[in-house]
Amino acid sequence: MANLKPYTDQVSDAYARLTTGMRTLRCPVPGCTLRIRYRHVTPDEDSRLVALAHDHTRHDNRK
Repeated sequence: MANLKPYTDQVSDAYARLTTGMRTLRCPVPGCTLRIRYRHVTPDEDSRLVALAHDHTRHDNRK
């Protein structure tokens, strides 16, 4: 059976965007479960959150 986790995550993100207007950022590293949801932030804060989500070394829990 196929792994439905990525599909359910996409549905969850779309639902959050449609119902509450929240944007979702995810880490592009396979297996990383980081998800940042936000709304009503300044452009500077948006840039900071995007950089945090896309830089895996800044949020990796493994030491």
